[in-house]
Amino acid sequence: MKSLLALVTLALTALIFEEKAREVAGDAHDAIDQAVVQAREATQSLSQTVRQQPLISLLIAGGVAYALASIIPTRE
Repeated sequence: MKSLLALVTLALTALIFEEKAREVAGDAHDAIDQAVVQAREATQSLSQTVRQQPLISLLIAGGVAYALASIIPTRE
C-alpha cells in the first residue's frame, strides 16, 4: 500500500512540475516576443535618426570606430 501511495505521489509531483515547466516556457516565449518588438522599434528609431542627420551619424560612427581601434591591441 505504501508503494502505491508513493507512486501516486510521484505521478502527481511529475504533473505539477510539468505544468510549472509549461508556465515558465510560456513566460520565456512572451519575454522573447517583447524583446523582438523592442529591438525592431529601436532599429526603426535609429534608422530614422540616421536618415534625418546623416553627418552627425557618420561622425558618431567614426568616433566609435576610432575608440574601438585604440582599445583593440594590434599584432606585432
